[in-house]
Amino acid sequence: MTEKIALIYNPSAGGGKAQRRQGRVEACLEAKGIRYDLFITESEAHLVETAEIVAQRYPVILGAGGDTTLNIIATQILRNGKKNVLGIISLGSVNDLAREIGVHRLEKAANAIKYRQTREFDVGVVRVPKQSQPYYFLVSASLGLGVEVNRYVDIWMRKHPFFATFRSTTQGTAAMSAIHQAFKNKHVPLELTLECNGDRHTIVTALLIFGNISSYGGTFRLSPTASPVSGKLDCCIFDFNSLAGVARVSLDIKRQKHLEKNTVKVLQGVTFKIHSQKPLDFQLDGEIITLDGEVEIAILPKVLTMFTFDCFPGETSPGGKKLTRQRGNRKWGKKAAI
Repeated sequence: MTEKIALIYNPSAGGGKAQRRQGRVEACLEAKGIRYDLFITESEAHLVETAEIVAQRYPVILGAGGDTTLNIIATQILRNGKKNVLGIISLGSVNDLAREIGVHRLEKAANAIKYRQTREFDVGVVRVPKQSQPYYFLVSASLGLGVEVNRYVDIWMRKHPFFATFRSTTQGTAAMSAIHQAFKNKHVPLELTLECNGDRHTIVTALLIFGNISSYGGTFRLSPTASPVSGKLDCCIFDFNSLAGVARVSLDIKRQKHLEKNTVKVLQGVTFKIHSQKPLDFQLDGEIITLDGEVEIAILPKVLTMFTFDCFPGETSPGGKKLTRQRGNRKWGKKAAI
């Protein structure tokens, strides 16, 4: 590749595991002949500042981190009206986006960059009346327990840094405690009105997710129609209002029975509007923001170009060979072959 490439590296991603993998990442890129300028970030504020500057100077940006890292970089690209190509070096705790587009493994990500295998992807946008600056998400926007769990787990990990090393193992226990506290303190369920496709729905739910991809939280596969190239968002409305209900619906999702049992209702559309009498906390790819009770959530089709080794029906890899991972042949409810 002849374009100038910037590697924005977030060493704190994945509970600090990204820092330990820096040498491996750099060695892999160099082995593929990928030349880059390295930018190591020191905080979230520094990441935002670095992404804004780099977006102005480099046509190709590689983000080494998790979903939140990629969201921050993509936000700066979109807010500055740039056409940068974005690459993912997957180092977070969940990495939903990297898994979805076939670049979760370092070798595949590096090959996608080397062979310039790109595709235009959809991006979710959140708008608030009288607020000029929109918010973006690549994976999902959630309300209710999605916010409560993320906030609690992050605070818990900061208080217990030793366990951050084992984040994937310990965050499940911390998440259950967060859910218990959310119901106990009556932070959930939420009461709101949802507009979609000309219909109004009065909703009382503990969890509402607007998804741009089919998975959530690295574990749950919620909607078979969700896709980052569909030009639509899938809104998943969860039917539980107690801790026992969470366990019941989680089991339904694990068994892929949630849709037929109607314990998770899915609405698909281009634009959604939320009306609430109270301000609402949203989680956008790991970032938590508080917005007024009148919010529009929509999809922006094909606005972000990313490196990918995902394959859709009829498409081929560089050299004319079929890619291993074919979304069109993926059986719903089972892991894709990578």
